Amino acid sequence: MSKRPAYAIETLSYSTTRLVRLGGRKVAILFPPLEAGGCYQLYPHPDTFRSLTFAGLPAPLRPEFMSFESLDAVRAFLGIRSESDTAHALPMAA
Repeated sequence: MSKRPAYAIETLSYSTTRLVRLGGRKVAILFPPLEAGGCYQLYPHPDTFRSLTFAGLPAPLRPEFMSFESLDAVRAFLGIRSESDTAHALPMAA
């Protein structure tokens, strides 16, 4: 049984911008809101997708930039569990 690579959001130490990875591959850039109450903006990563489109990316990404109200909304869209979900997860019984 092969395990599909998962999306992860990587916080950069030198910028407020974040990277979105699928396995070890950079697939998108996540820009924080420009103003209080603004939206996060998700764009294809230019090193990986030179045409700056999401065409050919695995689901759920689409062929345009995407706007999200919060970082939790981005995580939910990509299927990433938030830290609070992980902290409250029940341990698995053997």
